[in-house]
Amino acid sequence: MLKPFKQGGRLVYTGAGTSGRLGVLDAVECVPTFSVPAEQVVALIAGGQDAMFEAQEGVEDSSQCGQSDLEAIALSNKDIVVGIAASGRTPYVIGALDYAAKVGATRIALSCNPNAEIIQHTDMSLYCLLLDPKP
Repeated sequence: MLKPFKQGGRLVYTGAGTSGRLGVLDAVECVPTFSVPAEQVVALIAGGQDAMFEAQEGVEDSSQCGQSDLEAIALSNKDIVVGIAASGRTPYVIGALDYAAKVGATRIALSCNPNAEIIQHTDMSLYCLLLDPKP
């Protein structure tokens, strides 16, 4: 799993809305926490930088935007793409993961849904179990 990093690859988070914002937050924290170069951990959010502070409705529904954003950073087979989608079915994320497969990048899905659609578009997946705090 760490082989791509040793070859100069990047960790690339991709998501829309809150999922995308969480990817941005983690990417920012990786630099001081793990002493990695800022360019080694990248976060892409549907709608671009403006989407961090204001909802950009509709862009999450475009699989082509997910692909285009990865093309813009010259994604390569040395990179690892983590698609984050709480629902597990965001078209922006699926488009990014499908493009990552075309270039041979490692693909990981992160979702709150154990049966997420994005799992079918990745090499491995993780899901967050949300527990009901009531007894």
